[in-house]
Amino acid sequence: MDFLLNGIRYALDTETVRTAVRGRTPDEGREHWVDVDGVRWPPKQVFALATGLDRGEFTSHTALRQLRRLGFVTSDWGAAGRAATGAVQPPSRTASLSSARVVLVGCSSSKAPTARPAAELFTGAAFTKARDLAISTGAPWYVVSAKFGLLDPAEVVAPYDVYPPDQPASYRAAWGAWVVAQLASRHELCGTEVEVHAGRAYCDPLRAPLAAAGATLVEPLAGLTQGERLAWYGRRPPSHELRLTPGSCLVPDVSPLLDPANAAIPSAFLAAGRAAADRPGLYSWWVDAAGADELTAGLGHLVEPGLVYAGRAGGIRPNGSASANTLWGRVAEMHLGGNRSFSTFRLTLAACLSASAGRAVGETEVSDWIHAHLSVAVLPLAPEDVSPGETELLGSADPPLNLSGVPRTPLRQALTRLRSALTRSARAGTA
Repeated sequence: MDFLLNGIRYALDTETVRTAVRGRTPDEGREHWVDVDGVRWPPKQVFALATGLDRGEFTSHTALRQLRRLGFVTSDWGAAGRAATGAVQPPSRTASLSSARVVLVGCSSSKAPTARPAAELFTGAAFTKARDLAISTGAPWYVVSAKFGLLDPAEVVAPYDVYPPDQPASYRAAWGAWVVAQLASRHELCGTEVEVHAGRAYCDPLRAPLAAAGATLVEPLAGLTQGERLAWYGRRPPSHELRLTPGSCLVPDVSPLLDPANAAIPSAFLAAGRAAADRPGLYSWWVDAAGADELTAGLGHLVEPGLVYAGRAGGIRPNGSASANTLWGRVAEMHLGGNRSFSTFRLTLAACLSASAGRAVGETEVSDWIHAHLSVAVLPLAPEDVSPGETELLGSADPPLNLSGVPRTPLRQALTRLRSALTRSARAGTA
């Protein structure tokens, strides 16, 4: 049997449980118990011995539920157990829903400009991927909002600017209790797994009130970076394996391009020389916090630090012929050493920076800005893997500065206008 606890997957079977308690003595009896071969044990003692977990990492209810799933007879976690833990009760038990799993999706800082249903208001890449996953599970799901608490997906709300880390500890604690109370008014929480797709700022305030309600908090994204979170949604097999798409085309693992640890500053990339990147493949560009602020100012839409642009070099063309382009040619010669007439990426940056500066910036300024604020990761691939890899990369990362092969967003609409304006200005001889 497999189960998730605090975002980590464990495997457990009956023989492991029996072996773990063999030769040991049950702790002093508690209200709840699990029967292992005719002997009643405290469930937390058995679960800790069988999994190697510290007892503080799980509740008695978690132990009871997982041991019961294995077929062991246990005490009943009923009203007395809920009262003992101070569980939040719904106003009307008959009006509440019963579900073994509920999915919560954290809101994003990127939002549509006008009031929308909660499922559509937030436009961040991680939110949209988590929302789509939540819908695909068939489980009840909600948006957790730093301002409004628990939101039904269809509930219409206006854009706002509230972020949990900016609030005092008292606000965050009250917010967590409020969200769980709202959830308890809709579902019987005792015995329910609440899977939260959000960062620690959202998960931590929910931890204690969910445990008190007898629910299990599941954090599938715990400890992951932004790039790793985006890759998690698009990755089915373990890392560095190939998988089959419905079209039976092998798709390469692109997760190295979603990890900022693999990105090098431009000078380091150039210092490695042509031989290190003289192959077709994929690349991703990453921006630091100061650079993200400048892009935000130019676009009028939030650009967060992290992966902002991705693309391909070389590969197989639609007509079946092979392109001679390489990662070195694309990154070193076109992005770092070229001009915006031959690099859509440089055109994008020039458009944003010109809007931010209030004047047309030159090629030297664009190059200096790239060296000051960007880093790049590259992934050499066989020519036939480049095209499917690019599709996978754009689907996993949804880079905000890409315009092709990605959803149309208000930010991308603004970028298109800025690029068109800069191009017209250049043709008119004023850039």
